[in-house]
Amino acid sequence: MPYKTNQLARLPPELKYYIAEFVNCKDVKPYPYIPLFKNIILNWYNKYRAWDNSGIVYRQYKDIYDKGISEDETPFLKFAFNWHRQESKYYNINMVHSVGQFEKIACRTRTIPWNGMDRR
Repeated sequence: MPYKTNQLARLPPELKYYIAEFVNCKDVKPYPYIPLFKNIILNWYNKYRAWDNSGIVYRQYKDIYDKGISEDETPFLKFAFNWHRQESKYYNINMVHSVGQFEKIACRTRTIPWNGMDRR
């Protein structure tokens, strides 16, 4: 038996669930990239939507989510992520929600690896 075992792990399942009822759990934090994905979709939809001629500027992702993105537009959505990846090498990109689009500020070129690890 290893000397560093969790005492809770050795308990029977019924007792674990009973103890868990009285233990305060931390709120589950959302993934950090979800707001970025929502902003990329919002920017793309306000710039390039072809099947919506209403002229409405969507200021939040929730507005697009409530309306729904049509099947005709979803194949083109993948280009928004490639665009953001390419442009983020040369610009600091910030979302301006009053306009519903990104604001680009020029910066020094930086290499951003695909897998999050430095190339050596």
